[in-house]
Amino acid sequence: MMALVTVSAIFLRWLPAHGFPILLLFAVSSAAALAIYLTQRRRYSTSSHGIARENVDADITAVLWTAFAGVVLGALGIGVVLAA
Repeated sequence: MMALVTVSAIFLRWLPAHGFPILLLFAVSSAAALAIYLTQRRRYSTSSHGIARENVDADITAVLWTAFAGVVLGALGIGVVLAA
């Protein structure tokens, strides 16, 4: 989450050089960081209950959404750099 917040700040720093398409990158990274922050308590609670039961299931949806956000950020970043 903190890495995505840091990346969002870096994207804002690039705004004067690359223009308004950077705001799309900022929006995606900020939304991903916010989603992680808002679901963190539930995921930690589920994991701690799983540890207590000695049966922890992987949170596949969280991994897939994070991977999707990373792929989208990468594709948008490449697009912005090539367009400049």
